[in-house]
Amino acid sequence: MQKTLILKLGALGDVLRTTTLLRVLPPGVTWMTSAKSAPLLEQNPFIERLCLGESLDGSILREPFDLVINLEDEIAAARLAAQVTADRRLGPYVGENGVAYDEASRAWFDMSLSSRFGREKADELKRENSKSYQELIFGMLGKKFEGQEYVLKSPNGVAPVPGLIGLESRVGDVWPMKQWNKFDGLARELERLGFRLKFFEQRPRLEQYIKDVQECEVVVSGDTLAMHIALALRKKVVAIFTCTSPQEIHDYGRLIKIVSPVWEKYFYRREYIPEAADAIPLYQVLDAVLAQAGRRRAGS
Repeated sequence: MQKTLILKLGALGDVLRTTTLLRVLPPGVTWMTSAKSAPLLEQNPFIERLCLGESLDGSILREPFDLVINLEDEIAAARLAAQVTADRRLGPYVGENGVAYDEASRAWFDMSLSSRFGREKADELKRENSKSYQELIFGMLGKKFEGQEYVLKSPNGVAPVPGLIGLESRVGDVWPMKQWNKFDGLARELERLGFRLKFFEQRPRLEQYIKDVQECEVVVSGDTLAMHIALALRKKVVAIFTCTSPQEIHDYGRLIKIVSPVWEKYFYRREYIPEAADAIPLYQVLDAVLAQAGRRRAGS
């Protein structure tokens, strides 16, 4: 039996979309992640063993693997990828001349913080890229991405509420630029049209947040964790892109992408600049939500 080690600790949305790889890997997968990401991977039938990087005891260094897949840029993960006994390594590792990555991983990591070309060229390549994240990481394995779904256990006993629209107006501290500034106006229009709304809030446990998403028929968010959870739960989604790559997100035939017309101007900028959000009109998002809900706005 082939033994595979995946190193993918965060961010949460990236961890979740990486689960698509599990559908083409043979049994015997060990996945190292962070404690924060663990709820996304627990009870995953494709994972034989889940390890938390924060509590690593060193035993994994004594265990031989057939394949190590490192999908992190951090030096600690690259060092671990190099130290683990493995027949084959994909992704960054620490070599004689510092952090490097194999040729099969170049399509993805040439655009990353580990890029051999440096940050400016990496961002240029990322902006020009036309492939989804899944296409790129499947390509590392010599596999073809054919729409394989995320792997996330649906919450028990939680059924969608008819007509409930979930709104994720928040963004993380790392990406203020992802903020769209018309969620309140969108909510007023949707309420006027008779929809029920749920503004997502901070929850003590990630499992509770997943249940909140599960209750909704349609989810509206930026390029955030809510989008990935909704896709994993096979919801209809409207996702707003102000500064990150819409090309990297596979739509699964159930996601409508709203891309800022000044997206390239603010590509991968992190500080909040209102123009990026102002450029996306409220009614463009509203019409997309109505389309996902099977309705049309009068006069449109």
